[in-house]
Amino acid sequence: MAGMSPMVEVDVRMEVAAGLILSLPLAGEAWRSALYPEDWSPPTGKSFYEDAFLQDFSYAGYHRGEVPLPEVSGPVFDVSQAPFLADPSGKQDATSAIQRAIDSAQAAGGGVVFLPEGTYRVSLPAGARSVLKVSLSGVVVRGAGAERTFLLNTTTTMRGCVVLEFAPAAGTDWHVIPRSRTLVRRDLPSPTREVPVEDPSRFVAGDWVVVRQKMTEAWIADHRETSWAGYSAAFSGLNYLRRIESIDSASRTLLLDAPLRYALWTRDSAMVYAAPPSLEEVGLEHLSLGNVQHPSPDGWSEEDWDTKGTGAWDAHDSWLVRFDRVHDGWIRGVESFRDSANTSTSHFLSNGIHLLQTRGITIDSCHLQRPQYGGGGGNGYGYRVMGNENLLRDSRSTHCRHGFVLSHMIASGNVFLRVHDQDGGLQTGATGEEKTAGRGNDHHMHFSHSNLFDNCLAENSNFQAAYRPYGSVPKHNLTAAHSVFWNTEGRGNDAWLIHTQQSRYGYVVGTKGTVTKVDTSETSAGSGAKTAPVDLVEGEGAGATLQPASLYADQLRKRLQRESVAVDSKPSSTPSKPRGLRFTGKDIEAKGHLMDGSKPSAP
Repeated sequence: MAGMSPMVEVDVRMEVAAGLILSLPLAGEAWRSALYPEDWSPPTGKSFYEDAFLQDFSYAGYHRGEVPLPEVSGPVFDVSQAPFLADPSGKQDATSAIQRAIDSAQAAGGGVVFLPEGTYRVSLPAGARSVLKVSLSGVVVRGAGAERTFLLNTTTTMRGCVVLEFAPAAGTDWHVIPRSRTLVRRDLPSPTREVPVEDPSRFVAGDWVVVRQKMTEAWIADHRETSWAGYSAAFSGLNYLRRIESIDSASRTLLLDAPLRYALWTRDSAMVYAAPPSLEEVGLEHLSLGNVQHPSPDGWSEEDWDTKGTGAWDAHDSWLVRFDRVHDGWIRGVESFRDSANTSTSHFLSNGIHLLQTRGITIDSCHLQRPQYGGGGGNGYGYRVMGNENLLRDSRSTHCRHGFVLSHMIASGNVFLRVHDQDGGLQTGATGEEKTAGRGNDHHMHFSHSNLFDNCLAENSNFQAAYRPYGSVPKHNLTAAHSVFWNTEGRGNDAWLIHTQQSRYGYVVGTKGTVTKVDTSETSAGSGAKTAPVDLVEGEGAGATLQPASLYADQLRKRLQRESVAVDSKPSSTPSKPRGLRFTGKDIEAKGHLMDGSKPSAP
């Protein structure tokens, strides 16, 4: 194939179909993936159903990774000062004072809600589902540093609730199809940013839209998932939040700001409609969150989440932080902490950070650890992503059932860059360290697709994109398609580092460390027929010499260079659009992202 080094010059389609390892680089010799030659460009004309290829993952994160995370200067609403007077000593409940500061920032059109050094005790108001809530755009909640500002929730009956939520006060979600919609005019089997529609006059450039197709029995049959037959109505279908860059009225075509991540069919009512209200330019930074442990000495078993009166019932589906219907926001320098009175060493009740129906969120330099409960039903997660094109980088999970998790068909185009999961499959329970039935970082359920794990580390843990015949009906089953594990490192005593068994195609390129094995075996009888062909594996144990070291960084560099050339080539009479790029391509390769990682000083 053109552009490939001689040692990996093979017929990719043939080798993938046979389930063979593509390349066996010599020890210490630099090598490239057969699917990523030096002259790689974003794929066009490739079929998600029929072809093996690497997508362009460079659109993930805050404003597509094109600008650093902002340092918002103000206005500043100091929760400890008048008129709010939140107690930073941890002696008095500060819930209402902090919420008043948030409300004041919202009334001012945005600003920084600042929590100076100290411990702030909060609790769940009667009848509420969140302890604190940001419901308008432009609000940043900031501490003086994760080692200096502590937000402690004292409520232990938190079933289905969240400590700090960023979500619109009203409005529908992505899945609700409005009457005003237009159908896609042509099948789209390949990655594309161009979407032909019946009526483009419904939109203008700059609009946020949902590109959607329904789950149908025909789609289920295409994917050989017989266990889902008859349950098509239980799924939301494929959902992509996109911004319209331009509209060609003559060809009735929308140009989107990021490519689609899987095939869309007119047969399945592929459509475009206006996105519901969402927040933007909101952030959470430089503080720690924790929860007083639940006092129950027992009731922490796998299925106790479904038994009233147990500690697990009270902790089930609770979260420290949720971003719900947010685009272009961030969470950075946020950690969990253990209250000194917690005898179990737990930091929080069940779950850490939840991205739900989000697009373009960057989670940077965070560390979450030690849930009290990690049972079934969705508990004990460090980070759970249910959205598009989000970027999680330089962040850690420790002592969780699952560290980094993708769930449902809505999870696509997400990038996990240099994340580290340590000691997976654990909860603290009532006293200390207890094993959980689930383990590892995974594509958890229902066809998450086209996601990238880049330079990630599992220490006494693992990564998975495997068939999962678990959960309630319709079972999780097909969990992934066209997702990539790039240059993954393993440490500890696990038997394998990655287990991949994806629908259509899946990819593992380069592993390294003391645990490097890639497992492509079946998880249940007959699952191999549903996930055939066997996923592509290259360079098992040879990740240290893989070039480029980071797929995301290289693709971002390439895209920004392409777009810079495109802008520069426009006639001089056309003003160029400022892109906000502050680093060179060399800087991007070295840093892996466009933020210098420094923390702002407290206002």
